[in-house]
Amino acid sequence: MGRAPANREPSPPPPPPGRCNFWLPNKRRHCANSPLPTSHYCGNHLPDSASDAGALSRRRVPCPVDPSHTVLEENLEAHVSKCPLKKQTAALAAQPFYSKGINSGGGEGGGGVTSAAKRAAVHKLTEDELHALIEKIKSVHATAAVAMRDSYLVADACDNWMRNQVDRKVPYQEKHVTQQASIIGNMEAFGLLQKGGVEEVAEENAAENALAVVEFGAGRGYLTQMLTDCYGIRNVFFVERRSYKLKVSLSVHMASG
Repeated sequence: MGRAPANREPSPPPPPPGRCNFWLPNKRRHCANSPLPTSHYCGNHLPDSASDAGALSRRRVPCPVDPSHTVLEENLEAHVSKCPLKKQTAALAAQPFYSKGINSGGGEGGGGVTSAAKRAAVHKLTEDELHALIEKIKSVHATAAVAMRDSYLVADACDNWMRNQVDRKVPYQEKHVTQQASIIGNMEAFGLLQKGGVEEVAEENAAENALAVVEFGAGRGYLTQMLTDCYGIRNVFFVERRSYKLKVSLSVHMASG
């Protein structure tokens, strides 16, 4: 008897027009960047080989300063000297309040244990030691944990977003819409936002002395974008250390006039 075929991931759908053809399996969508004129891919996802018609065969390597992005190997030396993260890190280290590794838990000097060292320590445990560690974690959690109450609320003002009747030019999965709408619904339930439909709350929040929103750790700013779209809030301020692509700050600024 033959073996049953292994389960395979379904083939990705065709990319939207004008988008990079690179499929992001974790996000289950194609890259949102525009392709290069000579390729079906953007500069970040250009194939190593020249099998893509007209694509240049140039190898990309992780940046040693910030491995979250890659650069062409031939430009690596020049890039390291001007990497934006290197400048940001140097500027932060120059601040009088800065102390390297202060939050690492390693005491003075920032001699904290790295993630790799932690993983190595766990891998060295025997089976009995691992079970003992798990039981210890469960015991500590049971002592400190409190009951968490689920609260899924969607405000009436978010109706257009929930029905997908807004013009969104950035990739935005439905699970994010649901999550952000529930955050806003709970904010409204706690009295942080005015209750009502889109027209009522938008008119109230359009005044210059109206409600202001400061979003710390804003990321791409999707939560504040929903607030501006659904509640007409125009006084917004984003706080984010990282520089993300596909941010909504520009569209929010243009919408506010």
